Amino acid sequence: MKVVCVGGGPAGLYLAILLRRFRPDIEIQVLERNQLGDAYGFGVVFSDETLTRLEQADPESYDQISRSFRRWGDIEVRLPDGESIVSGGHGFAAISRRRLLEILDKRALDLGALIEHGVEITDRRQLPEAGLVVGADGLSSRVRRWIEPNVRPSITTHRNKYVWFGTPKVFDRFTFIFLETPAGRVWAHIYPYDEQTSTFIVETSPETWRDLGFTSVDLPPGASDLRSLQACADLFADHLDGAGLLGNNSKWLEFSTLKCERWSGEGMVLLGDAAHTAHFSVGSGTKLAMEDSVALAESLARHDRVDEALVEYERERRPEVASLQRAASASRQWFEGVDRYSKLDPRQFAFSLLTRSQRITYDNLRQRDPVFMERMDRWYAGDTVAPSVPPMFHPFTVGGLTLRNRIVVSPMAQYSAIEGVPNDWHLVHLGSRAVGGAGLVLTEMTCVSPEGRISYGCTGLWNEEQMEAWKRIVDFAHEHTTTAIGLQLGHSGRKGSTKRMWEGDTDPLEEGNWPLLAPSPISYRPDSQVPKEMTRQDMDEVREQHVRSALLGAEAGFDWLELHFAHGYLMSSFLSPLSNARAD
Repeated sequence: MKVVCVGGGPAGLYLAILLRRFRPDIEIQVLERNQLGDAYGFGVVFSDETLTRLEQADPESYDQISRSFRRWGDIEVRLPDGESIVSGGHGFAAISRRRLLEILDKRALDLGALIEHGVEITDRRQLPEAGLVVGADGLSSRVRRWIEPNVRPSITTHRNKYVWFGTPKVFDRFTFIFLETPAGRVWAHIYPYDEQTSTFIVETSPETWRDLGFTSVDLPPGASDLRSLQACADLFADHLDGAGLLGNNSKWLEFSTLKCERWSGEGMVLLGDAAHTAHFSVGSGTKLAMEDSVALAESLARHDRVDEALVEYERERRPEVASLQRAASASRQWFEGVDRYSKLDPRQFAFSLLTRSQRITYDNLRQRDPVFMERMDRWYAGDTVAPSVPPMFHPFTVGGLTLRNRIVVSPMAQYSAIEGVPNDWHLVHLGSRAVGGAGLVLTEMTCVSPEGRISYGCTGLWNEEQMEAWKRIVDFAHEHTTTAIGLQLGHSGRKGSTKRMWEGDTDPLEEGNWPLLAPSPISYRPDSQVPKEMTRQDMDEVREQHVRSALLGAEAGFDWLELHFAHGYLMSSFLSPLSNARAD
């Protein structure tokens, strides 16, 4: 069989290496549009986990790559006031992208792969005959466009502006530098990748980017925005020690997240950025792409039939990619909301930065750097709590209410009330949770009117009888525990007048229905009631029902009030174009 790979970056070259290792009977041809020696970008970062996979997949190329690595374990956070906070134990390595391509290209040739440079494939009819075509041609993949109906891609472009530079100043660890300018915050992601150079990525919000006078310029391929390069060098001059910045196809970009419903079709399959992208703040797209190459090569080695191999490749690889994309999304959103976090104490800011992707947790960070976490715990505990007490068990104050800890028992609908009145079941249900020691226990969604119920078993708070029943439960919690008890109020909207969950989740009642309200006359299900479109008078009435229920809740002694704006109930349905077609 013959495999043709469009794209001779790290993913395509590594696939060629592994196919020649695992299946010497497969002929592999790599077609790369750039000339030999061309390399855009600076350093490529690998985590320890990825390095283990690469070593297992091809020890020979790993040995060559590892000799060129620049390794570090520390992450440093430099703040605008000059304070620096360092955390260790993180375990990364980086290599020059150009050096990585040299190693992979030579290894692939030595194993018998055919590699052609300067070949621009613009039409699928230019492709050689092959049993499988691999698209490793990046975010703007032509291969993906050829099979777009099969893979159904979606691309989301995000708000922050960023630009990749290099610098001849060699930083000795991964470093984040945050600056405060008259136009707003600007920051850099920096890491060393050889003995002479570091990658230097500058990022900021679009508003700050605009107010600093930056603009998007139309440059030929390979050219850099020299004006922005000098301006960024001036901004970070205090940290560059006169070294300046280097350009290599460096221009302002907005990150795009690519997802595809499938990765193959019509005898073609996608790798790396052609199939998916993950924000640069969680690592390297090259790392993700080379891991794809490992998975695809292993699947092709296990199966004689290409279609079976592609199914296995996607089944095994997709969960890992989805997990990384979720982490990357959380990390990206952290940087997009950096103004919020900049208000934190410097130590808390650094902790938030280190754990932003949710892949590094409180406990995991303690394993990596126990000294850093001991300092964090001492600062966080202050004079009120012993440093050995985990943050989950620290008190938390909101307004005039202090919760004994940060554990909250979320609402759990019981569908066991009679005419909205809670009973012994609710006393035992909520009381036992309060006795369990949580800081806050929340009631199930308690409805503000008979018409606002989900089912005939829902609790309510629209009359004195219900208030007295709730007071009994609240008094029990206050008398026997130190747990606060919260009231969740809501209105079912178009999801009301249904059976209890165990009788048929969201199934409409067969008899005894009550009228429903919603922003528009759109039923929740095809067989559900069509709700009445709310008038201004209806809105005023529902608002007053919420007010009345809140006052009754205060009289019952509840400590906390939460309004339900989710799950497709009334307030949620105003927020969605699927249920709100109003013109006003």
